Amino acid sequence: MILIRGKEGLIHRTGKDIQNVFQNLFVMRGRWQREGDELLIHYSKDAPRATNKTKQIICMLDGKRKHGGMADRLRGIVSTYYIAKQLGYDFRINFVHPFPLIDYLVPNKVDWRISQEELCYNSEDAEPMFCGSQATHVETWFQKTWIRKRCLKAHKQLHVYTNAHILRLGNQFRNCFNELFRPSDALQKALDEQLALIGSEYDAMTFRFQQLLGDFIEESHFLILSPEEAQKLMERCVEQIEKLHDKLKEKRRFLVTSDSVRFLKYASERLDYVYVVSGSLAHMDWTENIPFESNLKSFLDFYLISKAQRAFLFQTGKMYNSGFPRRAAQMGGVPFKHIRF
Repeated sequence: MILIRGKEGLIHRTGKDIQNVFQNLFVMRGRWQREGDELLIHYSKDAPRATNKTKQIICMLDGKRKHGGMADRLRGIVSTYYIAKQLGYDFRINFVHPFPLIDYLVPNKVDWRISQEELCYNSEDAEPMFCGSQATHVETWFQKTWIRKRCLKAHKQLHVYTNAHILRLGNQFRNCFNELFRPSDALQKALDEQLALIGSEYDAMTFRFQQLLGDFIEESHFLILSPEEAQKLMERCVEQIEKLHDKLKEKRRFLVTSDSVRFLKYASERLDYVYVVSGSLAHMDWTENIPFESNLKSFLDFYLISKAQRAFLFQTGKMYNSGFPRRAAQMGGVPFKHIRF
């Protein structure tokens, strides 16, 4: 049932989204322009000229700007590709920080690779731009217009720094993602192994705590609960898993994903139908030299959610409203539900 009135109702949330759009128009646009201008220090007229013959739109993830987590980065890439494809421009990805994307995702139908030698920083031929996201439901038009306008004005290379999310509905995100990517050999091997262990049919549920449980490295200003509060929160979350398991007619296994290894261990030890992928995680914006296995777990979780029968995000209190399971479900065409408790 859709809630209409109240702070969680559709009317209030739509009003807040409209307010955020106006803030984007009068505040965020200025910030995006400033962010882009700050990147100009890396460009000069003395740098080598561009060698590409056709205009290139290049999604940049090179450590010069923060983009958010994996789902934020992927949605920015796919959004930029969608616009470049519409305009008929050559699309590339320069994802080299804090790890090379090519280690986990490789080109599928579109060869998006670009070498460092092909990147141009000559201000006559190339320019940077920035487009952020407030994750509202009605900012899509503004993001799309901002990126499209810059694409049309660009010379030989436009370097796009963004986590924009313009493909919220339908199958466009899924189609564009699969045109761009397929798992690398290492990721596909690990994925096949996990699918053999979990079985052919399962449901997926995600719990994002950030630093509430004190075991996920991220920005230092996030809240860490007391030991007693953390224990109570984990107990409440496990109760929600049990409640959903009792409610669903199909008694499938539950893939549980989380940014907290502590919670994964707690849940899997208490419920024999819970399956977790072992390993630790790290946030891409706040961690340098991330081990290969930590990134592999993130991509494994993402692909496993995309292959589930259903996907759920559980959230209460200060827990984070994560886009990770949403994007994974969207990529796989999986029914998704956000459960607040």
